[in-house]
Amino acid sequence: MPAPRRSRSTQPAARPAPPLIPLGTVMREFESWRATQTGKPSRGILKDYWQKQDARYAQRPDYALWRELHGSDSPPQRRQDVTELSLRALKSPESPIFWAALTLLPEVLDLSALSSTKKDTLRQTLRQRLERDRLVPISRSPLASRLVLFLARSLLAREKTSFWQELQTLLQTATPGWKPGRKVDLNFWNQELPWPATQAHMARRLATVIHRQILDQLPSSKTIDAAELAPWHFTAWTLHRDARPASSPARGMELETLLAAASTARLGGDADQAARLTALVLHLLPPQAPESFLQRCRVAAWHLSEVGLCGHPALQVPFEDLPFPGDPPASEMGQAAAHQYLDAADPAHHHLTQEVQTDPLWDVLRRAGIVLHHPLAALSWVARKAQAYGLKKQHELLQAAATLAARHHRLLTLGRLLPYLPPSAETLLEYAQKLRQNQRRMPFLRDEELGQDCLRSLRHAWAKLEPEALQDPEHLFFLHETLHDRTVTTLRALPADLRLLALRHLHSRNQPSSLVQTLVADPRQMQQLEHQRQVELWSVATELRERAEWATTVWLSIVLRGEPNQGRYSLIIQGPSGRVIHHDRLRAQPSGELDLSPLISTVLQSLAQVSPEATQVLAAVDPALAHQPWAALLKAAGRDIAITLIPGWEWAFRVSRETASPATAPAEWRWPAAWPPTSPLDTLPALSNTVFLLPSADHCDADTRWAAAPKTDEGQDSPPMRSLQLGQYEQIFSGMPVTQGFLKQDLIRLSLAHNTLSFLSPAKVLNEAERKLFIQAPLIQATEFLRHGLPLTPPAMPK
Repeated sequence: MPAPRRSRSTQPAARPAPPLIPLGTVMREFESWRATQTGKPSRGILKDYWQKQDARYAQRPDYALWRELHGSDSPPQRRQDVTELSLRALKSPESPIFWAALTLLPEVLDLSALSSTKKDTLRQTLRQRLERDRLVPISRSPLASRLVLFLARSLLAREKTSFWQELQTLLQTATPGWKPGRKVDLNFWNQELPWPATQAHMARRLATVIHRQILDQLPSSKTIDAAELAPWHFTAWTLHRDARPASSPARGMELETLLAAASTARLGGDADQAARLTALVLHLLPPQAPESFLQRCRVAAWHLSEVGLCGHPALQVPFEDLPFPGDPPASEMGQAAAHQYLDAADPAHHHLTQEVQTDPLWDVLRRAGIVLHHPLAALSWVARKAQAYGLKKQHELLQAAATLAARHHRLLTLGRLLPYLPPSAETLLEYAQKLRQNQRRMPFLRDEELGQDCLRSLRHAWAKLEPEALQDPEHLFFLHETLHDRTVTTLRALPADLRLLALRHLHSRNQPSSLVQTLVADPRQMQQLEHQRQVELWSVATELRERAEWATTVWLSIVLRGEPNQGRYSLIIQGPSGRVIHHDRLRAQPSGELDLSPLISTVLQSLAQVSPEATQVLAAVDPALAHQPWAALLKAAGRDIAITLIPGWEWAFRVSRETASPATAPAEWRWPAAWPPTSPLDTLPALSNTVFLLPSADHCDADTRWAAAPKTDEGQDSPPMRSLQLGQYEQIFSGMPVTQGFLKQDLIRLSLAHNTLSFLSPAKVLNEAERKLFIQAPLIQATEFLRHGLPLTPPAMPK
């Protein structure tokens, strides 16, 4: 009989340990709990919450590390060494702990309190782990884990080519078709596994890595390398920008990255892009910026002014009072010069220093006794003193300085040197082309006073040429349009919304203005005119021949060459049947005024030649001659013809082709708010999109605020209107002379740059009888009125 089988005591199989939850899940638990709280939790509530979490997860090195880094609101009760926690997490066999450590490690290495020895230990441990395990991205979170791996590898020394190739492959995987220079979409970070960092935090971290990598490469890079790196630097700034909460001011690192991106663009040969980005930096500058960064911005403002752009109002550059750049650096004056000219942190400074040592053109300046402590400032100083007898005879020195100024895109310096170079039509046209291209590529945030300085230089250089030096009518027309009101012409060519923002920026008290915020949100807006077709003389001639409404209209352009009192002028008259080009010189009368009789005679002869039946003239006139009573002068000479002043032929060409606005609001009266009318107002003509400015004051300008008649039976007044808002009307009739000058103060120019087609104002202050007549019949001229813009439509034509 078989023996009974003994029962063997068996122990139940051990249950597998529950998988570790990712550290990102712990973060989301806190965010979910925080969302259930009313208002901001008190310190006591936060302490109770984190004590419970610490009891659950304190044994995990990744959790303890995260608490040390992000527990400022409720720090852990027992502080631990972040280096020890990082090492434990990096060596952990648990995948969630290791990946969390990889995510947090860049933040640990950025701690200023961590010694270099500890940082080296962490990098060595990371290198060993990466070489041993040959990590691959997590299948459930491929893009996010690839980004974490990339940022971790960037902490170690690596070959620069593989760095950019790996990063571009990653970003193109996330966004097919992506290219450097475009914004980066990191939305995959929130769509995959939870990670112990926010999307904004990772965006700033990636931007910092790109920024540092470029700064490491630039000292040894050539121009072609810098041109390839410039789009990456721009992308780094967009990462900072998009990580910033809406309506919050720009952070210091964002501004530093943007300023460095401008420097990289300049090194890469794109001076216009560098100017655009520098202008944004200076307009985003917070009031309490660190002094070290303010110093860099002062130097940037000086560079920016060389291309006719303006920065923050507190960083205006007094060009005529800039310090002498040749004093010894150790002296008091030398230190003041360095404060204005030297930005040692600028990557372009290193390349400029090398160029000064090796380029023979700089050696020409050195042999002439020019001290090159601050090379670009030395160029400006040579240009400023070029009229001195000791310099204007040194042709080799001036030519070398001009070549260097053109190379480094110093338009103001180049312009001041231009009149002292050997006269050349090619050089003159090249400089005019640089000015026009600069304005086309950056039509915003311009400094009109600096622009006028460049145009004065262009006039003086043109005066050195013989009239026969420019034979091509298109070249001559190009110079005329460059010297006319390019500011108004360029603004009018912009889309309506950007045009209004650009005009509002002139009087904005907020920093940054709405225009700057719009350009920061979409920097491509700064390139609105970059590919716009240029208006040429043949285009205007064709328009006059083919459009019936121009059959009795002649276009006139007059510009002065050299100083206004010299009287040298250039004239172009274009009619439907021909063109006249004439150059001459006006003589001064004993009173000092120019004798315009020969010019008037030439205009009359040209009118008879190109259009004998002409009834009106669109005249683009040099600012020094714009105040002349042209209609009265022609009438006194025997030709009664209407004269309408325009900013330039291109302005008239583009505005005449605009789609007419639909008739909306009827005509209305407006008057200076400080000078209300003293008598009832008559009924206005049946016009639309028209405003009549009551002559209750002697003059008006762009600072005038305008009141209106009550619009309700209760007598409630409509709110006052700013002068800029008048530009929304297509026709403006003013009973007061308008103060003219820079765009910011000139109501006529502001209106023509906005949406106005025609602006009429008297040439002098109206007397009492003329004021009464204007109020009773505003379309009847009791005195000479100046017409600006396009000819009025027949119903509104004054008789």
